[in-house]
Amino acid sequence: MNTQCIAFVTDENFFLPTFVAAILAKKHCSRNTDVVITFTEASAGVPIARDLCAREDIVFKDTSAFFTEQLSVLDKSKFAGRISIAAMGRLLLPSVLPESYEQIIYLDGDVQVVGPLDYLENYRVPEGKFLAALDYVPVLSVLNGASHEDYFNSGVIKFNRNGWIGRKAFDFFIENGGAYHDQGALNAVKGDAWIPISNKWNFPRQFMHLVDEEAPAIIHYMSHPKPWDGVFFPWSRREHDVYRDYLRTYPQLRRFRKSISLARRALYRFRSWDMRRRNELRHCSARLASVLY
Repeated sequence: MNTQCIAFVTDENFFLPTFVAAILAKKHCSRNTDVVITFTEASAGVPIARDLCAREDIVFKDTSAFFTEQLSVLDKSKFAGRISIAAMGRLLLPSVLPESYEQIIYLDGDVQVVGPLDYLENYRVPEGKFLAALDYVPVLSVLNGASHEDYFNSGVIKFNRNGWIGRKAFDFFIENGGAYHDQGALNAVKGDAWIPISNKWNFPRQFMHLVDEEAPAIIHYMSHPKPWDGVFFPWSRREHDVYRDYLRTYPQLRRFRKSISLARRALYRFRSWDMRRRNELRHCSARLASVLY
């Protein structure tokens, strides 16, 4: 029985990208690491999701009963817009994963694993500690001359289930709220538990055009648009086609596909054009590599 897993948390609305991310993780991890998708809501899509996961040798866990109860205490108005309440599920993962998994690698569903995960897999996180990389905004601050930043992104985390601060962060959010939800709560209670790692393992998509494409191992499509929405700079058709190809392979996935409006698509195209035109960070590419790696 494996003692380590790569775990995802999703609801029905985010299952498509999460499923693709899990397939990519499976391709780049060792056989000694299981890949697990946990589902947070009761849905008619559960049997379809379970069947799709079985075809790709991904462990599927219907954890909807647990998460429905646990997440019911949260103020749902705090999750209006495009932030899903399911994001809080990462804080409670030890409660739904088998006890055999001592080492847990959590990944957001809006990542693409593009390189070997050996570093994350081989790092034995001590009890009470976790690995995470700098968030996008702190990276920008460092590029602009800050000597140190102390705020991590919660999209890629590896933790020891023993002493994991997730429940503490969950309770903090209940009492205090916060604009950045699980991420803000984790940063608020982290104390000395955080072990910083290279952004190679959680690479902000905003910097994709500034480094060699083989440099990152995990690309994180923070913010909107997302690559399954279309082709928007700084990514190319290749990153978008990953989702299109799996939609062709598994037509059942179309149930989980959510299209964006024409107005939003036009907005994303403008932002993409503007980013390409300005390319503000190109002069920082050499320093960027030193900061991120």
